[in-house]
Amino acid sequence: MTEVRVGLIEFGKALNDSVTLPGLGELPGGQVSAGRAVRGARARLRRGDRVLADNLRLGIMVRKKFFSSDVEAVTDAGFLKDVFVAVGRRDLANGDSLELYTDDAVGPDTSRQDGVGSVQAPGFDQVTGFHASVVVREGQLRFGALVSLVRGGRAVGEPMRVLGLFGPGPLDELPAGRPGTVLLGFQCAVPPMAGDTLVAFQEPSHDFLERREGAVVVHGVTDLGNGSVVAAVEVPEGRGAAFTTGSPARVLRPIGTTFNERSTVLAGDLRILSLARDGVAVRTSAGSRVFTVGLATRDLRENDIIEAYVPFSVPLAAPPAPAPVLVDVNTAPGPELATLPGLTPSRVTTALELRQRQGGFPDVEAFGVAIGLQPHEIVRLRGRATATRVAFRETGVRQLDI
Repeated sequence: MTEVRVGLIEFGKALNDSVTLPGLGELPGGQVSAGRAVRGARARLRRGDRVLADNLRLGIMVRKKFFSSDVEAVTDAGFLKDVFVAVGRRDLANGDSLELYTDDAVGPDTSRQDGVGSVQAPGFDQVTGFHASVVVREGQLRFGALVSLVRGGRAVGEPMRVLGLFGPGPLDELPAGRPGTVLLGFQCAVPPMAGDTLVAFQEPSHDFLERREGAVVVHGVTDLGNGSVVAAVEVPEGRGAAFTTGSPARVLRPIGTTFNERSTVLAGDLRILSLARDGVAVRTSAGSRVFTVGLATRDLRENDIIEAYVPFSVPLAAPPAPAPVLVDVNTAPGPELATLPGLTPSRVTTALELRQRQGGFPDVEAFGVAIGLQPHEIVRLRGRATATRVAFRETGVRQLDI
């Protein structure tokens, strides 16, 4: 793995929620809450415990000037700085975050083409970066689309995001044959030129890409000698984590200081082999801040971070089925008694007569015997029936026995 996480921008923490740029509109504002925000970095959009989008690009980043309402473009911003950004999404909201990273080996999927445009005239702005007048030849260009700049038949630089689409006002898409302007910001490895081609790509549509089960800090490691380890871990203060046995996991190794912290992803395809709390094996760590995790790796150190997740392709576990409603043999009417296994109409009649005559049944087993059920039929009543406390005419009150 070559992914390095370089920073985190959290929205809703900045002094101002947004700024307005002439010709572009509003840019959402966030605060750098970890590491640094580096213009041009790739980004994932996180909402709660879901990753909604990946391979976004931090194409435009501005800050407000001191004692002024004016803004200026910046190439990076440090810890706790407020920034206003464009990444090719219009739905960034308070509570969302952008996980910034670099990866020089694994890129986005560019196997399915969606549109092709010809660059007619490039342009540049000090605040919003590069833009280009284009004419779409095939398909369409969409706002937020993943695109590549092609020159001489070869892609130039990394894939980018369409940060804005105009023709002349803001557009969601530009169909074939229609001219328009594409805003690329500061993503371009080289400036676009007249005669270049802009190729757009299709991406699968999903509600989310993965669900994060949380992250924990490693405090101690025991090597089991068989290629696996057991790590004592703790959930960071103010965070939540609910690991599940069998879930995929990543190992991240932080480097640097709080003001410039980065984390290298050492492994991204591990599985959680085991979980234990107070020495007792458990299936989930929910509700625990300190527990142990078993992983099939030996490259794990103190202060490493274990991040558990569930990819979108793996169906989420169904919620536990509600506990069945027990039929009370001492109070249930005939139709409810008839839902119990082995309760034929004649046996329901017998049960109602006996209950009326003697006031009820001391327990479920006595009920089964009294109405003529066989032992194997009585066993089937377990978990389906109950007998409340009853007062017998002969002996007084007797305790329920399920």
